[in-house]
Amino acid sequence: MNLDLSITHDVQLVWLAAAITLVVLVAGAKVITGGLVSTGKFANLVESMVEFVRTNICEEFLGHHAKAWFGFFATLFFFLLFNNLLGKIPIPGLHSPTGNINVTVALAVTVFVVAQAVGIIKLGPVGYFKKKFLLPAPLWVQIPAIPIMFLVLLAEPFSLAVRLFANMTAGHMVLLTFATAQMVGGVWLLGQENFLAKSVAVLPFALSVVLIAFELFVAFIQAFIFTLLSALYLSESLEEHH
Repeated sequence: MNLDLSITHDVQLVWLAAAITLVVLVAGAKVITGGLVSTGKFANLVESMVEFVRTNICEEFLGHHAKAWFGFFATLFFFLLFNNLLGKIPIPGLHSPTGNINVTVALAVTVFVVAQAVGIIKLGPVGYFKKKFLLPAPLWVQIPAIPIMFLVLLAEPFSLAVRLFANMTAGHMVLLTFATAQMVGGVWLLGQENFLAKSVAVLPFALSVVLIAFELFVAFIQAFIFTLLSALYLSESLEEHH
């Protein structure tokens, strides 16, 4: 079996999203620390989104661990957001890499490995095993439950990967189908001789704009959900007790 390690178009798009993330966060940090928060729209936007991640994800789920892990989850959120938004830019060759299951699996596995490594380091191998696989029940219940708990643990990265992939793929297909249909309908109405038909031709185009705006919201909310669930899984590893 040949192992293909060639750089695909989706890999290039992931690199592009990573570069955008780096540029936006570094530039935003420089503007904010330069004292332009109150007057710079770019700085205000970056700062508000950073505070959103800090308040609604890190502080909400990680408590006193929020400060230590804020950089990781802020980077994850913006990286996912820009990956999702690439597919909304009307430039040939651009699409959302998160519509590729391989990309979402890689992201989910990364989060999963980090969460489990943190749990093992914090609790030790024995403590980690007791917390993740043993139930507060008699021994005859605990032993057969271990394989089930293992499957439950593996369900975390599976759900992360499939949820993001399915939503981004479905959103792209819905947008392409309905927006194309609306634009075709609008062009057809414009070609009619009836003045009333021409006057309502703007409605299909307006609906296309609404669909695009909705997809932008989906891109944001999916990045938020993925990051939120990642923080939740990490918080479970940081807890000392079952």
